[in-house]
Amino acid sequence: MEVKILQPDVTYAKSLAELGARLFSDTFSDDNPPDDLQSFLDSSYSTEIQTKELTDANIFTFMAFDAQETNKPVAFCQLRISQKVYDFIGSTPEETIELQRIYVDKNCAGKGVGKKLLEKCIAKAIELGKKTLWLGVWEFNPNAIKFYEKHGFRKVGSHTFKIGDKLDTDEIMVKVL
Repeated sequence: MEVKILQPDVTYAKSLAELGARLFSDTFSDDNPPDDLQSFLDSSYSTEIQTKELTDANIFTFMAFDAQETNKPVAFCQLRISQKVYDFIGSTPEETIELQRIYVDKNCAGKGVGKKLLEKCIAKAIELGKKTLWLGVWEFNPNAIKFYEKHGFRKVGSHTFKIGDKLDTDEIMVKVL
């Protein structure tokens, strides 16, 4: 699959919000009560929130577009610099960056889109001088866990992830850069 990856500016905020809400829903709607899912989407994927994230100097967003389908957005990811770093990650906040989000359209799964986005994230993290990339992945998402393990991540702990009123457990995985 031929994809074009770019680091969007605020003119993509609406498109990113729609893409994020659609892909998150596609991934998690079967496992979450509709009200909880909608609450999460409202708090994470509005145009206003994406505008804020796209202008935040501590968040780096990449979007993938299907070059063969009139540049239809099919995936995105976000890196986030944060002072919140779990002790079990084994790096200081200055050395660490979080892969906060990576979502790929289910019609593009297995076509290398996620790998290309992950490569962009790793390159950006290295450019920023980071030594460790970490992420949280839902404990009941074996395909995602397998993907990350294939690309050198290892489990080091877990944390709670809230969707509406529902609490889930995310595995914390790290990759040394």
